[in-house]
Amino acid sequence: MAAQTATQTNNETRPAKKNPLAAYAGTWTGSFEGKTWLTVKLTLQADRLSGSIQHSHDLQFNDQGELKSVSDDQATEVVQDSQVNPDGLLLTTKDPDTQETSRFTMKLTGESAAEIKMSAMKMPPGMPKVKPWKLTKAGASPAAAAQH
Repeated sequence: MAAQTATQTNNETRPAKKNPLAAYAGTWTGSFEGKTWLTVKLTLQADRLSGSIQHSHDLQFNDQGELKSVSDDQATEVVQDSQVNPDGLLLTTKDPDTQETSRFTMKLTGESAAEIKMSAMKMPPGMPKVKPWKLTKAGASPAAAAQH
């Protein structure tokens, strides 16, 4: 009886594991009254995301926790760390001028749509909880983002 040789290995049939960070890579923008006030740029390098978050320096909120006004001057924070958790993508940023760190949680709501909110944000007493800001991925058609 001839011995059968198994030349096929199990590794070849398994699909490559997709990096969960890959879906977040790209340029995301948030608009207020038709003006871009928030830009999140994320680049996947090996198994981590790097990039920056540029936003209006001064934000005003209404009693419902929604944006009321944004300033023209912009602040840029550099992404120091990124981790996927059950709530989405936790981004830790650092302001190069003040060395202050901020944390943001970004959650995908569609292929080209996401929400981002500040985490562990110190709010004055009586201030409403700030609602997440909507982001659209650059290069996506506005119609595709609006469907989500």
